[in-house]
Amino acid sequence: MAWGPVGASLFASNIGSGHFVGLAGTGAAGGIAVGGFEWSGMFIVLLLGWVFVPIYLKAGVSTMPEYLGKRFGGGRIQLYLALLSLGLYVSTKIS
Repeated sequence: MAWGPVGASLFASNIGSGHFVGLAGTGAAGGIAVGGFEWSGMFIVLLLGWVFVPIYLKAGVSTMPEYLGKRFGGGRIQLYLALLSLGLYVSTKIS
């Protein structure tokens, strides 16, 4: 397995429509501080990639749900993670 799918997965999990639409408005309202926050986020994502990519490559997976399903067995943990992620996403967008 190459680094490509793992890197694409990490990038896709960090970027969404909220970044493209929301950050423009937040940047206009709050100024340069928003850019500083995003730069620090980039370094954290790189650090997490540096830590987790070797684990993913050794396990032969490219996403966290795949890894959890392989590590703990069955689809129950993947379903739990999907429902948890969906609930957290909706609750943060509503607030």
